Amino acid sequence: MTEVKHKIDDQLSLELDVRDLKKEAFAEVPRVRQRLVYGVLYAELEDASGGTLWVTRHGWNLLEHLNPARWYRDRYYDRHGDYLSKGSGAVFRVTSEDSAGKAVGLVVKFSRMAQDLPLQVSSRFPDGLPRHVLDESVFNDPFQEFGLLEELRAGEFGPPDIRVPTKRPLAVYSPGKCLKSWQLGRSEYQFRQHNRLLAENQKRLPRGVPTVELSLDRQYITLFHWVRGVDAEALVDAGLISATTAAGLVTRVMGDLAAKGFRMLDIKPNHIILRRRHDGGLLTRNTQPAYALVDFELLQRTEEYRTWRETRHESTG
Repeated sequence: MTEVKHKIDDQLSLELDVRDLKKEAFAEVPRVRQRLVYGVLYAELEDASGGTLWVTRHGWNLLEHLNPARWYRDRYYDRHGDYLSKGSGAVFRVTSEDSAGKAVGLVVKFSRMAQDLPLQVSSRFPDGLPRHVLDESVFNDPFQEFGLLEELRAGEFGPPDIRVPTKRPLAVYSPGKCLKSWQLGRSEYQFRQHNRLLAENQKRLPRGVPTVELSLDRQYITLFHWVRGVDAEALVDAGLISATTAAGLVTRVMGDLAAKGFRMLDIKPNHIILRRRHDGGLLTRNTQPAYALVDFELLQRTEEYRTWRETRHESTG
């Protein structure tokens, strides 16, 4: 274990040059670099610029691609990536190559933690939600987002035959540069709420298990694996599926989410990725279009799932 730690420290001094580090198993990351946040285990790494990269088990074998020097430095994501956002957020698709020239598609998304929900979001909430859900809703912080997403992916609640495919959460990156809260559009009150929830989560961890701290003046960027396919809105625009089909798909996805104990506020066709076959038709699963979900900053647990979790926690002590 000591040898592994020394290897990590040596690599970090080279600005996350992790070509050798990725050969170590995720389970062998030294405890001093482990962080447990909302049920997700991370390896915490630092780069020479003062930035911090928290890598999940999904991202461990892609460390060289996740190196900020490959996709972040000098706004590489903006200069060489594709801008994907159609709302007020900032989302990019970036191709990151390792030293061997192997390319991996990444989704680079700037967290809107502690920012006010735009009006167009609240107008698209699912029907039938209590008013207080709308009033109390906020963007998930990046670690909440990953924690909820991993619960959804595990699918422990609800019918076992229902599965909601999603993109994989790889890492969270916070650049070393500090900014003013107004530059980040953050409400200090909402930010304190995020830290309060984080502190409450820490209390439930075994003694001595380290977590993370959020900084009001730091950016947070989530990194996901790119899901191949085309979003339903683009397929409608191209005349390949009808608006009625897309609306029915949204209803189906909302039903699948609810069955697994979740709702996703502001769900819309461009959050749903479909795959096309070589013959031009849609890839299907159980006679229905196969889909993957790609946006989780407004993912929430339902009341039923929340009660189930609390009951299970009490029964297990």
